Amino acid sequence: MREHPRIIVPPGVEALDMRPAQKDIRARYGRAYHVNKDCLRDVAALWGIGPEHECINDAGVFMPYQSIDLRAGRCSAEIRYAASPSGLWAMDTSHMTATSGNGSSPSIWNRVAFLSDDDARAAGLYALMELFRHIAAAGRPEAVEASKLVSLLEDERTPQLTLF
Repeated sequence: MREHPRIIVPPGVEALDMRPAQKDIRARYGRAYHVNKDCLRDVAALWGIGPEHECINDAGVFMPYQSIDLRAGRCSAEIRYAASPSGLWAMDTSHMTATSGNGSSPSIWNRVAFLSDDDARAAGLYALMELFRHIAAAGRPEAVEASKLVSLLEDERTPQLTLF
């Protein structure tokens, strides 16, 4: 497996930058790289996935993946993360509000590979907290629900320990 540059992503988590290797592979296959099975195989190999694609679907999405799904009124946040056979973790987030939304699932096309599930979760929680803090501060119609969702995300970051 190729050595990837190490980077620091918010909130100060060390990860691997998959972009240079992915860019090199995409360049070899040209404009239609995204529909080329050989390209998919080569990018999957960056994650330690063999030619049988044992843990990804035909689009390169990890199957199955773990998730954290939180909701407050019309606002929702989801972190999706999965391990590759080499121990690297892919993570992506999804969010929805009354006026907007966006989302993805963890795949071999992710630009960052995390070194642990805790790191993947921490980065996802941080990204969603920042997003919903911005929504709350902007005074959008869902500001109150966004603030509640930030609290739920913070609770997920530091779960309460059980006493018994």
